[in-house]
Amino acid sequence: MKSHLLSLYLVAGASVFGAEAQPLYLDSRQPIEARVEDLLSRLTLEEKVSMVHAKSTFATEGVPRLGIPELWMDDGPMGVREEVGEGFRNLNREDDFATAMPATIGLAATFNTDLATAYGTVIGQEAKQRNKNIMLGPSLNIQRTPLCGRNFEYMGEDPFLTSRIAVNYIKGEQAQGVAACAKHFAANNQEVQRGSINVEMDDRSKAKFLTQCEVRAFKAGRRPALRRHGQVASCSFPFDRHF
Repeated sequence: MKSHLLSLYLVAGASVFGAEAQPLYLDSRQPIEARVEDLLSRLTLEEKVSMVHAKSTFATEGVPRLGIPELWMDDGPMGVREEVGEGFRNLNREDDFATAMPATIGLAATFNTDLATAYGTVIGQEAKQRNKNIMLGPSLNIQRTPLCGRNFEYMGEDPFLTSRIAVNYIKGEQAQGVAACAKHFAANNQEVQRGSINVEMDDRSKAKFLTQCEVRAFKAGRRPALRRHGQVASCSFPFDRHF
């Protein structure tokens, strides 16, 4: 997890020093673990803390003295949303247009992995044009109840189908130089009281979800993950043994 997070900063900051001699952490020829350790040794405690929490609605802090820029992210699973301020307030800008992609439940219904790759490619291209480093998507939750308010952006009830569509979506998006942040890991099946709900799920369901969805997403090279809110089996997420 440490190397995944810092590697995003390393990629974003790689061009800062130009043709000048680069420190080890910005040398793309070096192993990523060596670069991460070199960067960590240069960061102060205050700088480390500043990089692991938000500085605004969709941004994390950079470290200008080391050539590490801010990381900018955006929603979401079905395209790049309009620019927003604090509290997700619409800024009403006129330069933040993007394609309104079809709902991902419809994408999954095609059973077409090539189309999933193309779908992710479009989002990645438009995110890059808008200077986004991370896109918050795709959504990997399994539809476990018809009452879930996000079922339109999930990919159905079948974890195998979800994994196949999601993996190709992720590959298409990340091929554009934009990191995919899979969400909301895991068991995010209702919107009402989702910050406090305690999801009771049997071990088979948990294992099935992990095996088919998240493991395949990891193998696709997806970078971060956005955790769910609330609890699973009375444990503050993600401390349940399966997650």
